[in-house]
Amino acid sequence: CVFVATCLFCAGVVFRVDTYSYGPLCVFLIFITGLIIVSRRYVFGRERSVRQYVGSLSLPLLLVAIGVFVWWCVWANQGSYSIFSPTVSNRYTNWSPATKTHYAKRIGCDREDDDELDDPYPDCFSAFLLWGTPCAVSFALTFFALVAYVLDPHEEHVAPKMIGQILLILIFGLWCSASLAGAGSVITEACIAFVFASVIALSVFTVYTFGLDAFQNPDSSPFVKRMKEKYGGLADVFRGLMVVTASPLLLIYGVLSFANQFMRKRNCCRLNKPLEPEERRNLLTTRANLLLENLENWKWTKVLVYALYWGIFFFSVQVLISKFTVLILSYLIQVLKSVSFGKVLVIFFFIGLFMFLLPPVPGIPVYLSSGIILVAAGEDEYGLNLSVVWAFCFSFVLKLISSLCQTVLIGIPLGKFVAVRRAVGVNTVLVRSMKIVLSQRGFSLAKATILTGGPDWPTSVFCGILRVNICQMMISTLPVGLLILPTVLAGTYFFLADRESRYATLATIFAMVAAFVQTGSMMTAAYFLDKAAADHKEEMEKMPYDEEVRQADEAAEVRKKKYEEATEWTNLPMPARAVLVSAVVLMVFCCYLVQLYSSACFEEYELTDTIRQELDSKWYKLVKYPAGYIAIIVFVLSCSLLIGFNCWANRHTSQLMA
Repeated sequence: CVFVATCLFCAGVVFRVDTYSYGPLCVFLIFITGLIIVSRRYVFGRERSVRQYVGSLSLPLLLVAIGVFVWWCVWANQGSYSIFSPTVSNRYTNWSPATKTHYAKRIGCDREDDDELDDPYPDCFSAFLLWGTPCAVSFALTFFALVAYVLDPHEEHVAPKMIGQILLILIFGLWCSASLAGAGSVITEACIAFVFASVIALSVFTVYTFGLDAFQNPDSSPFVKRMKEKYGGLADVFRGLMVVTASPLLLIYGVLSFANQFMRKRNCCRLNKPLEPEERRNLLTTRANLLLENLENWKWTKVLVYALYWGIFFFSVQVLISKFTVLILSYLIQVLKSVSFGKVLVIFFFIGLFMFLLPPVPGIPVYLSSGIILVAAGEDEYGLNLSVVWAFCFSFVLKLISSLCQTVLIGIPLGKFVAVRRAVGVNTVLVRSMKIVLSQRGFSLAKATILTGGPDWPTSVFCGILRVNICQMMISTLPVGLLILPTVLAGTYFFLADRESRYATLATIFAMVAAFVQTGSMMTAAYFLDKAAADHKEEMEKMPYDEEVRQADEAAEVRKKKYEEATEWTNLPMPARAVLVSAVVLMVFCCYLVQLYSSACFEEYELTDTIRQELDSKWYKLVKYPAGYIAIIVFVLSCSLLIGFNCWANRHTSQLMA
């Protein structure tokens, strides 16, 4: 049943490629996972253990990934030769307007009626995805090669650590995806969908390697036992993530399990496995019952609350950052078009600095806007190339000044409050290892990746809270230029897209490069932090703890136990349960609505668009009626229920402590 449902879902995604152009790439991630599972059973036999089999796939997958990428590079630049793809004319190998038109016609993209346009399919991102599919496939195979290497039985000591880091990096990819919102809504949706597909593939791959029984009985598997030791404190956090992302899928699985059990009881299909006598009284299959028993042991109050926080994070990323930040910056671009270049520099500096000081706003939309605003304002006076240099230098200086302001004006004052220091965990191993890395004198790759790869506002404010040397911090922030340059170029090519169609493609490519640089920096930072925790154990033991925070932790521990006692799921009154469950159901609904039906909730709006033309001079028309309004209202209602539950829980806890 699950296999049939998965096949139907994948087929539906493929057939809706006109709406979800990134769907086939996500299906490929699921397909390759299934192919690996089937290959062991029917091709390699069962002589090897599952983990030995998975570990042996690392090198072959990497070689195939390299081969596919090299083949694609040669194919895309083969010129007059057509030896690699006899089914496609050699005129349509390298990317050009003719190539885009060729693929757009095959896909069935909407064509513009204006015959004078150099590109009759300006909104057909699917054509570029189809042309670049081999490149995306090579990256997907590289991802699987990395996971297979981590799961190799010879790497037992690194597997739990690396799996957790890969998962956290994929979650951080959501932030990077939202940062690219100004580069086009389709790019953002594609990146977010790819992140979710990667999380699903990673989860299935890991469970297949160690078996479902290992996760139900952690003490039977060294890997799962170490995962529990290392990330056990975060178990409820990740369970909350699973609830908000996979609860509809679990519900479907339960329905299919019930249908399967019903058919087995009635002997409706000879292919079904015969029921054992003790199974006949169960409504669900044995495997589904085991899963249900495991779910019953969860601390459901904490899990559901964390699920709501995950939903708030996702909705904020997908709507507040992805949509409304772009709307504000596009309005700014239109206002500054008629202003002189010198005034543009001054005005955009203060506006950009203000946006950097807002916690939810990432830096990439500001850099994109710089590539559009400053190039448009300075092209006539300084020329295109010099205007791009101006935009890059301006963004670079703005980033350094904003980092300084975030550290000095926000981070250091906040560091005086015990509650803030306790909230960031200054006494935890992770933060102490980060402080060791950031306190090193001079420039280092470890410091640079932390300062440039993390979210702008939290990273700089965090440095102020830890009282990091400001001069040393600024020196290690200089490599942020490697992120700013491709982002500014992406904005510039978006500005030039109306002149030649190839500029739109270059804008997309540079936006992807920016995302790759930021994600790569985060991956490298995670490696160096873990390395610092291992290499500087003695130094961390000698490092004094924050006594005020330690005392606050001890006092909070007493209240935490009372809070857990007050909010224990079995102790919760029915109204409190109803409020919490209703909030989660509403949150899951609005998150799925804005992800799967984003085009029905919001107008497609980019940095180069105008409110007058695209939204009929009414900014609120960015939200479509009724789906967009429903999503926002449901989100606000869910948050209100969460606030109400938290108020009740805190009041009830205080009564128990009185």
